[in-house]
Amino acid sequence: MRLSDFSLKAEDFGHYGQELERPECVVIDAEGIWTSDLRGGIARVREHGSPELIGHSIGEPNGFSRRPDGSFVVAGIGDGAVHLILPDGRTHTLLHSYEGQSLGAVNYACADGAERIWVSVMTRKKHWSEALREERPDGYILRLDGAGKAPQIVADGLDLTNEVKVSPDGRHLYAVETLAARIVRFAIKSDGSLGPKETVGPDTLGRGALPDGFSFDAQGNIWVTMISENGLLVIDRSGDVHRLYRDANEPALEVLAHGIETRTGEVDHLVACAEVQGPLRLPTSLAFGGADGRTGFVGSLGLSHLATFRLPAELI
Repeated sequence: MRLSDFSLKAEDFGHYGQELERPECVVIDAEGIWTSDLRGGIARVREHGSPELIGHSIGEPNGFSRRPDGSFVVAGIGDGAVHLILPDGRTHTLLHSYEGQSLGAVNYACADGAERIWVSVMTRKKHWSEALREERPDGYILRLDGAGKAPQIVADGLDLTNEVKVSPDGRHLYAVETLAARIVRFAIKSDGSLGPKETVGPDTLGRGALPDGFSFDAQGNIWVTMISENGLLVIDRSGDVHRLYRDANEPALEVLAHGIETRTGEVDHLVACAEVQGPLRLPTSLAFGGADGRTGFVGSLGLSHLATFRLPAELI
């Protein structure tokens, strides 16, 4: 089967876990399936039974990743800070300001080796929704290089920076520009600075079509969660887009799109997009795992479990 022939229907989705509190980000490794947890840390998700919380006191944990030593670096979108959760659960704040100013709406923390962290900030405003009314985008990416080294802004002027991840070959930093409805990337230079912004795939994924999170597969394709459309799509290595699933609340999506275009948007415009009957509601993140690596696990803002789907063997 070719990727262009693959699609999903509502009945193709299952669920994993229960009692999850705002599982915005999902990470899978040899030790388990992890999600962000509104209780203040990271949760190890069990297929059956309550999730196990690790870490504490983070204001609305959002995007996170894991370092080689087993610690987690976590973006606190509620408290505007970057945090570290050690394997034993001890929690520390790594960064809460830049040059004397608050960071803004911190979205994602991407561990790159033992020391470096790439941090996406949606907007310099306190709450991400303020970017819906901002004429000039002010999202940015910050690089942290370990103790004793000053953080550096390495990309600026992004339109609601969302997930950021290093490509599997380590050559590029990929990022979601949510309000610009596109995926972009930057070449990572030897000194840690970034090259010019390049668009990956089309200049826009569509009117009101807002990407949130993404994951690379083994073939180099990029799987993207579409939060406003309650959907999933793939951008293949050639830059072509394949829409796998879409369950949009069309009237709500129209209101949201108009609000983005006129910069008069409100949080409620996005929330209304979740008013659907299907298996995805405001999907924000996905990762692949399971015994054969063919199960997709989708995190979201609108569910208390992870949605799951299966990939054909030919696509792995």
